[in-house]
Amino acid sequence: MHDFDVRIMLQILGALLYITNFLLLQTHRIHATKPASLGLVISACSILLTAAVIGRDWGLILLEGTWLIMVATTFVIRQRAARRQAVLEREAVVSAVPARPVAVRVSEPVAEPVVEPVLVREPELAGAAA
Repeated sequence: MHDFDVRIMLQILGALLYITNFLLLQTHRIHATKPASLGLVISACSILLTAAVIGRDWGLILLEGTWLIMVATTFVIRQRAARRQAVLEREAVVSAVPARPVAVRVSEPVAEPVVEPVLVREPELAGAAA
């Protein structure tokens, strides 16, 4: 009879997370640089790295460790960019200059001009570090 091996369970769990991420990407339910996808990859990397350390599998430790560093760096960069974009949008709303009111005939009631904020959005660049 086989003994329960924690490494095998960790490997299966990590592989299932990778497969789930791949299927979600292929069906266009998530995007590769969005937090949901990066979170799945970080989780899978961490689990497989743990299994590799337990089994002293140096090749897998190097592979998963490198992959974990790259994905975690991408996650941090994307989160900082999202926070920076939120601050810029908030500042744009606060500092928006109201549109010049158009001359209206005196007989018509004068409506207050509608102030629309000017939002400048940077186009998303291809690549994880954008």
